[in-house]
Amino acid sequence: MLNSLGINFSGDSIFFTELSSEAGIIKLENAEELKTDFSFEEELYKHKSNTRELTNISGEIQNYLNRRNLQNVHISAAMGTSQAFLITLPVDFSGGKQALNSKIYWELSNYFPDNYNDFIINTYRMNSILPCKDSDEFLIIAVPKNSLEFIKRVFGICHAELKLVDIDHFAAENAFRINYSEQAGDKNILLIGLKKGRVDYGFISDKKYKFYGTSKYSSDPEFNLSIIRKINSLLASPKFQKGVDVIYLYGNEISLDTVESLRKSGLAEVEIMNPFESINASDKFLKDEDLRKNSYRFAASCGAALRNLAVN
Repeated sequence: MLNSLGINFSGDSIFFTELSSEAGIIKLENAEELKTDFSFEEELYKHKSNTRELTNISGEIQNYLNRRNLQNVHISAAMGTSQAFLITLPVDFSGGKQALNSKIYWELSNYFPDNYNDFIINTYRMNSILPCKDSDEFLIIAVPKNSLEFIKRVFGICHAELKLVDIDHFAAENAFRINYSEQAGDKNILLIGLKKGRVDYGFISDKKYKFYGTSKYSSDPEFNLSIIRKINSLLASPKFQKGVDVIYLYGNEISLDTVESLRKSGLAEVEIMNPFESINASDKFLKDEDLRKNSYRFAASCGAALRNLAVN
């Protein structure tokens, strides 16, 4: 049996999702949220040398591992899109990987001329229809190396081996694709993550990733209206020419009035994502009504845990 633990740092909380896999059957063993005195939406690289904060956070993780008696567990972490620089660029990939990387770093140097080499880069191909057959739009995800160092030091202090670090929106997307594979194949999906201070939008059509966007917000009294306006502007874009069939919501800042506002807007069917939809549940989950009602908060940590089980 393989044990996997996904940990998501979001807002002022640490989310733990523990999965097991045996004979191809995945089971949810545990899911918990832990409140902290630290904001994971701050720029993490500024805290990579703060011994007190590093020790406190690693101590919480160590306490969880000890309490759950997790010794041979594969651990993956998810950090917020607030920690990354994300931009979509049209790129000619006919020159191969080296030319593609050169183009990406050249673009990055326009935004960060003094430290563009201080980022870890990942890319998503957007499967757009461009005039040139050897070109496509790529979503560039650039994470400061020092922010990753903060995460690595947290796990180093508690002597826990970290398998990989993901970005929360794409970890949640992974959980969505696995749990809603039929919907992802048959419908045009807008996956929206509502987190403290930010909203992430991902559009999936024909099982392919077509668009990513994000917006920031503070305590806006017209927050619900601003989201509806944003979705309307997206629907007016050529990228959304097929429309949106269903909007799925996840994240730790979902409120009932936001859900109702979106449903009343009539833009699309609105559902709250359950990252454990197709995963066998433990007795704890079945008996914990609060956890079942708030399972959407664990989308990113579940998606990170699924990475360890080689489920894509």
